Amino acid sequence: MLADAGIVEGLRRAGLIGAEEPRLVPLAGGVSCDVWKLETAQGPVVVKRPLAKLRVAADWRAPVERGASEVRWLRRAREVDPLMAPEVLAELPGHGFVLRFLPDAPVWKDELVAGHGAPGFAAAVDRKSVV
Repeated sequence: MLADAGIVEGLRRAGLIGAEEPRLVPLAGGVSCDVWKLETAQGPVVVKRPLAKLRVAADWRAPVERGASEVRWLRRAREVDPLMAPEVLAELPGHGFVLRFLPDAPVWKDELVAGHGAPGFAAAVDRKSVV
């Protein structure tokens, strides 16, 4: 998929790509945002861009500025424990951002749907986030 100009410019400013046109590969599960994987010279990354209208049947809208809140939370979580959240590599125009790709990290939503929710893990995240 070809990215919009704001994403491409943001990726270039962050030094994640050069003059080439990035090939963004959509990742599954994006209801509230576009989520793509991008191969860079430094390794794979995830590019996220919040959506103003969520991908649900109802007309459910949310401010795209929530992307900045997610970035703040991810950075705070990493201050508490670097293993708690992926590293934010760059913020992009329009409230998008780039994360380090974690190939072995499970998608918690998928784990919950499959009945593999770990109450101990959720409790540990809660205890660490209150620090």
